[in-house]
Amino acid sequence: MLSSNSDGSFRVVSPGANISIDVPSSPGQNVSVFEDGNTDGGIDFETLEPDDLPKVHVIERSSTLDGDMVEIQVAVEADQDKNLGNILDITNNNTSDDYYVGFEFTELGTAVTDGSITKQEAYTAFQFKHGDSTTVSTGTSSDSTEPANYVTVPADAGTESVELAVDTTAKNIKDALSPGDFRDNSESTSKSITLIDEVTAVATQTDPSA
Repeated sequence: MLSSNSDGSFRVVSPGANISIDVPSSPGQNVSVFEDGNTDGGIDFETLEPDDLPKVHVIERSSTLDGDMVEIQVAVEADQDKNLGNILDITNNNTSDDYYVGFEFTELGTAVTDGSITKQEAYTAFQFKHGDSTTVSTGTSSDSTEPANYVTVPADAGTESVELAVDTTAKNIKDALSPGDFRDNSESTSKSITLIDEVTAVATQTDPSA
């Protein structure tokens, strides 16, 4: 099993820009959403079985329902390459100007900083996608953490959905998770590794591609 960190979660925080980051209104098939104040929403990694995977929880963690922060918990097997569907919504609260929003992996986990997994492998393992599967999170071709592309979010409460794709096929990731596979459905064991701790939404009113 692969998770994004030791408790399977990473935080997505919004900048000072006038946008909201919220749980998705139309989540992917394997995505469960938990709005602020309703429930903890955490995945119980101790009781997971192979048939439960993939599993994604998106949890509103702000003190109010204005989308200041969401927490994403992911449980997925190693050696997978798939799109898990919508995992968050971006809303533009500015009445007159569009925002261009991307996602930057600002804090990496110990499996990357202290281990044998490269930054590029961590960036590839969790990719935010939009529209025609365009990557709108940190690119994988350089050491830069800047988003590879940006999603345009229209002014005056325009909302765009972002998907989560996982690619855990890198040999270093598979090696880090083995041994540690599920033994069987009655006695499951798993190993989780820390790849990404925090993601920051980068928002600008200037088109980065212009």
